[in-house]
Amino acid sequence: MVEKVTRLRGKILHVNFILLIISLINFCLPPFSIGAQPIREGTIIRDAEIESVLVDFTSPIFQAAGLKPENLKIFIIADSDINAFATTEYSIFLHSGLILKSKFPEQVIGVLAHETGHIAGGHLAGREGMASKATTMAMAGMVLGAAAMLAGSPDAAAGLMMGGMQMAQNTFMHYSRGQEGTADSAGVKYLDKLNWSSKGFYEFMQILEKQELLSSERQDLYMRSHPFSRDRVEFLKDHVNHSPYSKNLLPNKFYASYNRILAKLEAFLLPSGQIFLKYSENNSSVEARYARAIGFYRSGKIIEALNTIDNLLLDYPKDPYFWELKGQIHFENGNLSPALQAYKQAKILKPDAPLIRLSYAQVILEINTPALNREAISELNKVLQKEKENPFVWHLLAIAHGRQNNIGVSALCLAEEALSVGKYDIALNQAKRAEHLLPKGPQKIRAEDIKDFAERELKKQ
Repeated sequence: MVEKVTRLRGKILHVNFILLIISLINFCLPPFSIGAQPIREGTIIRDAEIESVLVDFTSPIFQAAGLKPENLKIFIIADSDINAFATTEYSIFLHSGLILKSKFPEQVIGVLAHETGHIAGGHLAGREGMASKATTMAMAGMVLGAAAMLAGSPDAAAGLMMGGMQMAQNTFMHYSRGQEGTADSAGVKYLDKLNWSSKGFYEFMQILEKQELLSSERQDLYMRSHPFSRDRVEFLKDHVNHSPYSKNLLPNKFYASYNRILAKLEAFLLPSGQIFLKYSENNSSVEARYARAIGFYRSGKIIEALNTIDNLLLDYPKDPYFWELKGQIHFENGNLSPALQAYKQAKILKPDAPLIRLSYAQVILEINTPALNREAISELNKVLQKEKENPFVWHLLAIAHGRQNNIGVSALCLAEEALSVGKYDIALNQAKRAEHLLPKGPQKIRAEDIKDFAERELKKQ
């Protein structure tokens, strides 16, 4: 479920719950491990199931707004604050705190409809200058953090890096009062088109209303990045009172999928003791059993974790995400053969999930046989169709092509990896190397393009 590079016995491992690239501002976080370790706030969470559920929630709203759902991307930031924002690339970012503090899927869907209103209303256009300023802040935090890390202060480094990212987010994601009202109006209009209730969004705004009298330091970030006003609450209240759809329920599957992603986020982000208390053995629901499996895994109780997930698979043998979790547990404990089989089954059951294919390809490369390495290249090329800017995909492709003695292609992949994280000096060097090694054709042209772009960016710096 994740994409982060760490090391164990000198080998690269794939951890399933965190991406090491902040795609919005194009800078890297230092690697860290999950499992028993807490996930640092500010980390982008990549999870096939959670992203799929949130895309399912939002796709009908995109269609109602006249937008193309195939362009939609949703990411989760590990942050206990309530916040959400959209970008010009049809991407919506939700803080984990927004989901964890929600009570019903309608509340999350209301926020997604509001953010869709920002995208459809063009509120994000023409903000390249602000984005550049935000990136500068984030990069400054990264430089300071790198210096602290070299000085032997990893905790200080993480704090400085997260501080830079927070400053960037605060600067870039600040909407105007007028835009907020317009997005509210658009959001409820989209929900009405779908015959969905806006009551959840009204409830969400009521939660924020209670913070209005708190000092700014104690308010959730949503209050500061999305200007709050009593008029907005009154507008939503009036809409709910008059809409013929206010008592309507969402499609039944939304409630089950919401309960699962809520339990999954809690199990990965909250202390394990808290999980076992909330999802005790007396609770036989699917989401409770799922949360306990993750809780056992994070507590280092691997046998209990595998037993719990195997019992779930006895009842739900065609659930790709249970197979994915089983693969993750085996892989991170060095059991490569059962990990491969579990990820393969997950991939068969969910062939359109690039993050599952990515995990499968990584296990293949870890096993390291010539035949499997060729399969890894095929799988990673399929992942690239949806994850072109994911640096870890390019990293694994570089390894796979290197093992096939395709040194020119491997160098090109390393150039792509460096380009995706803004390391233009490395991108330039690897592009030159690829340009020298590759024969005439599209790949050589791509190497030349990366070289030219990296040179221009380095001159700007």
